[in-house]
Amino acid sequence: MLIQMDIENLVTIEKSSILFSTGLTAITGETGTGKSILMDAIDLALGGRATEQWIRPGCERAEIALCFDIRELPQAKRWLHSHDLESTHECILRRVLSRDGRSRSFINGVPFPVSQLRVLAEHLIQMHGQHEQQSLLQTDMQLNLLDIFAGTEDDAETLGALSRERTTLQTQITTLKTNKEKNQAERDWLQFQLDEFKQLHIEENTFRQLDQEHQQLTHADALLQNTSRALHLITEGEENAQAFLHQALSALESVQHADPMITDIVNTIRTTLIPLKEIETDLRHYPDKLELDAERLTQVEARLSALFNLARKYKIKPEDLFHYQQDLSARLSNTSHGDAEITHLIEQLEAIEKKYLNLAKDISEKRKTGAQKLAKNITTILKPLALEKAEFKIQFEPATTSFSSTGQERVIFLISTNPGQPLQPLAQVASGGELSRISLAIHIATARQHTVPTLVFDEIDTGISGGTAEKVGKLLRLLANVHQVLCVTHAPQVAAQAHQHLIVKKETQNNATRSTAETLTHAARIQELARMLGGIEITEKTLAHAQEMMAKAQAETVND
Repeated sequence: MLIQMDIENLVTIEKSSILFSTGLTAITGETGTGKSILMDAIDLALGGRATEQWIRPGCERAEIALCFDIRELPQAKRWLHSHDLESTHECILRRVLSRDGRSRSFINGVPFPVSQLRVLAEHLIQMHGQHEQQSLLQTDMQLNLLDIFAGTEDDAETLGALSRERTTLQTQITTLKTNKEKNQAERDWLQFQLDEFKQLHIEENTFRQLDQEHQQLTHADALLQNTSRALHLITEGEENAQAFLHQALSALESVQHADPMITDIVNTIRTTLIPLKEIETDLRHYPDKLELDAERLTQVEARLSALFNLARKYKIKPEDLFHYQQDLSARLSNTSHGDAEITHLIEQLEAIEKKYLNLAKDISEKRKTGAQKLAKNITTILKPLALEKAEFKIQFEPATTSFSSTGQERVIFLISTNPGQPLQPLAQVASGGELSRISLAIHIATARQHTVPTLVFDEIDTGISGGTAEKVGKLLRLLANVHQVLCVTHAPQVAAQAHQHLIVKKETQNNATRSTAETLTHAARIQELARMLGGIEITEKTLAHAQEMMAKAQAETVND
């Protein structure tokens, strides 16, 4: 709840500190004293539009601070915690206006953008001036009020998130499909190139193996002649390497006893003879492995020619053909990933739509049940507000889109204020005064569902007086059982119902105008009520009437 407001250099208010109590607070004063400045101050502190015109003449800046008790406000505490602000039992919103047109806003002493100030304010206080009453004519606001009453507010928020998620998925799918069409030519070209490579059955070592085989086939005669000559020199000739080594070995073995160094040489020769024997074996069998096939040579040369031509076409080396083919395959695969992604996103979209439809159906049923009860309650509350013949209904119409963020229906608040008149939307029927009372009735009907602790009404009693004003006062007092209620009023019948009474006064001295606000004592309240009841002169009779009105209002017990 709001516990204190401090104002400095705002229009006609030089400096003022106001303490607020629980229950209903009435704010009164003569016309022109500045009662609405208090409402304007609250609005500015909550992030309202600020200009230098709000600053008191002769001053460089104005400042407004609101202090709230948030011990029973878990949503406000969560907001403060999520923004790394200390969450004690108090929350202070402060707004500073400068003559240069700039303004600064603070939450618990920490600078914050005005937009964030407004978000936090939604958990603390709700204003109901002429602008806010006009918002009641909007179907979105009407649906929100119904959701509050029907208990579908959280579900409706979830539904909105599902709707937005569906829209995001649709956008992604459309983008991917568009890109898919644009990339079709690229995919066709990549596939054409890849087919050329696949026709040649290129593996990682294809070119190297073919090149090696070609070298063998084209040099087969020379290979046979030279391997044969090598075999002859190593082992088959009359004078060959093996024979000479054996002769050398025999000569050294006969004298190795005379010198140990000769033994090392003998061992080396013996070691040399072993691989020489293996070389002999390989050379002897080499002709069996060598292929002398002219037809095979033709085939190999044809394949190599095809590989060289392909490499020349793509301006790469023949040995790089395999890796280029791999790159083509990867690029084609990447362009095809869109199909799989589109399929995956479509599956997600279908799941979201199913979840949305199930939740929307459940919300619709709860809304329709709540609408009947809410309409009945509002009609009942309107009767004592000089709208005794009024009839209030909530009409459902299909939403304009299949997956609307607010559900599958839109609601329209209908009212008939006189017998025989058809039910029509509020905007077509309600006058300013009627709209104020209808707004009050709606808030009375939904009071227990509202989580905002403080409600502010600016001249809700416009256009009414007498018994009707007294009934409005009683309803405001009833609302104050659930919320803290602040009300600017011209009706003494309303002011008499208040638990706290503030008066705004204005005085001019030394060519300077000052407005002040103070809390009235019981005796001072009687004087103020008498002023509101009577004319220029307050008589004993007027005072007696005011005292009687006050005593009656404070003694009555208003039932729900």
